[in-house]
Amino acid sequence: MQPHLKEATVDDIDRNDNGEDEEYDEQIEQMIIENGILLHSLAALLVRKGVLKQEEIDSEMDRLYDEMENFEQQ
Repeated sequence: MQPHLKEATVDDIDRNDNGEDEEYDEQIEQMIIENGILLHSLAALLVRKGVLKQEEIDSEMDRLYDEMENFEQQ
């Protein structure tokens, strides 16, 4: 091994991977937040325009939450 090169250990690799994973997780979380805001705004617009009723949106959200809970239990 050359004296100026440091051998990478498993700990070094884990530290590097964790940093990248953390950044990736933050990006995904930010995308989810932004998409949630966009979806909420779109739903509000459709209700204001009379295209959908708030009850329809509430019902669909309840159905989606139930579906997610069933998926998590499998």
